[in-house]
Amino acid sequence: MLYSLFRLTEFDGLVVFIFMVLTLRRIYAPKMPARETSIYLGVSLALYVALQYATYLLPISPHPHHYWYSLFLLLIIPFITSILFLPGHVAGKLLYTLLYVSFVQLYKMVWSPLYSVEGRIPDSQYIFWDILSFVLLIVLLYAFYMLTRKSISKISGTVGNRLFLLTYFPIALLLYYSIDLIDIPVFDNYRDAILALAIIPALPILYDLFVTMTESFEQQRKLDTALTETRAQIFRYRYSLEIDERIKKERHELKNNYLYIQTLLHEKRYDELNSYIYESIGEKMDQISSISTGNLMLDYILNRKISEAQRNHIKIYTEITLPSNIQINDECFCTVFLNLFNNAMEACEYVSSPDIHIILKVIENYLCCEIKNKANVDSLRENPDLETTKPDSESHGLGLKIVKETIENCDGMFQTSVDGNYFTAKFMIPISNA
Repeated sequence: MLYSLFRLTEFDGLVVFIFMVLTLRRIYAPKMPARETSIYLGVSLALYVALQYATYLLPISPHPHHYWYSLFLLLIIPFITSILFLPGHVAGKLLYTLLYVSFVQLYKMVWSPLYSVEGRIPDSQYIFWDILSFVLLIVLLYAFYMLTRKSISKISGTVGNRLFLLTYFPIALLLYYSIDLIDIPVFDNYRDAILALAIIPALPILYDLFVTMTESFEQQRKLDTALTETRAQIFRYRYSLEIDERIKKERHELKNNYLYIQTLLHEKRYDELNSYIYESIGEKMDQISSISTGNLMLDYILNRKISEAQRNHIKIYTEITLPSNIQINDECFCTVFLNLFNNAMEACEYVSSPDIHIILKVIENYLCCEIKNKANVDSLRENPDLETTKPDSESHGLGLKIVKETIENCDGMFQTSVDGNYFTAKFMIPISNA
């Protein structure tokens, strides 16, 4: 009978073991070459077979093994082989294996009422529920893996100490249930007290974890904000350097042009003079951007990003009506505009005939900017904020969260909307009093 073979070979324990070995490999070495993977899996499986099945050949070995012996093998073999063959921090692997084994043990405790009635209910009924519990365990273990699949490759000493603290709870649970199975009378009398004693130290550990996690998120947010602001400042400094270099170059060329024109006039070579003015100076005039707001920083950012978009074959439509010499918070505008425009250009990579519309105007002492770009309809449904989806998203384009925070810090307003296959971002920042 298949079920008898299932029980005789302890197939459920073998599957749970293999699943744990595979998930450790997926977490810590997803790109491990086939040869190294085969060695890792082979050594793990060989150790398990030797200690779980080959030991039955010994005259003193019971059949089946004691449950806690099998659970010990499930814990120790994957942990040791992961240290030997997989990269990553030991504390992270220890924590994962402990949590995995504790999960299996707690799951078994949930089904303990079924195991206690074995032989007292019809075999067919027991077999059905036993197989069902095994299938459900595999499903839940996969869900457990999906929730814990991030590896820990490098951590500081403080975080490492906290990771070891986290191992307390699964170890305490495993010890509690192991003592329970030994059937000590004193334990039965103080069961609740011992369980409470095991749980109490876990409470401050969980609180410490929560505080650490909150502080980490806040520090990451501050670092992201500082990074974006720094990029905006670098953009401004680069602009200043380019303007200075351009002035030097233009001064030199102007001097040469003046001498050459003076020579042509002196020699009355009017046809050559006309051609030179048309071809040389006229070409330079064509290169001068049509966007001129009176604010050098605004002009530079707009012209620079528009040129970049046009080089990527993105059509740009502008509607700019600003008073001359408008004064705004340059750092705020840089941070917001660059993030939004970069997001717009990224979205244009996934559509045909891409275009971006830019509207700049003043409304009641506020500079109002609207950036509208064509976007993929499916992307708009799945990612309505159009945050960057590139692999190096942490090293550029920090998304709308930073934009919103920057707008809030400079007392501005911000909103986004979707109209058909266009994504629109609008922001308003105060105009500085000159």
